[in-house]
Amino acid sequence: MPTTYDEFDWVVQQGVRAVVTMTENPLPDRWTSNVDYLHVPTQDLAAPSIDGIDAAVDFVHRHVSKDQPAMVHCAAGLGRAGTILACYLIRHKNYSAREAISEIRQKRPGSIQSDAQELVVSFYERHVRG
Repeated sequence: MPTTYDEFDWVVQQGVRAVVTMTENPLPDRWTSNVDYLHVPTQDLAAPSIDGIDAAVDFVHRHVSKDQPAMVHCAAGLGRAGTILACYLIRHKNYSAREAISEIRQKRPGSIQSDAQELVVSFYERHVRG
């Protein structure tokens, strides 16, 4: 999670054009004025709602499909961010929940930290597959 304007500006200088914040509080407005920004308030170790996941996954996909880099972050970049990324793999890469969790944990060990987060990934797979 960027903690200063300079850190956030560095991210933007790397080419990131869209940012999803999964923490309780949004980033300051003045930081995010040059990027497309979405805040999905989610408590630490909690799972976002299905609606929140849909919003974040759609937001990321809208940018990625136009070759615009997107960043998803929470505080440590493990639980809430990992949950969104796993759900993205389910919806747009046809992963199962188990495969998506495994892939995210392989790339970032420790990701998807709580039982609630694991469960919502499974619920999201059912939501997407109908």
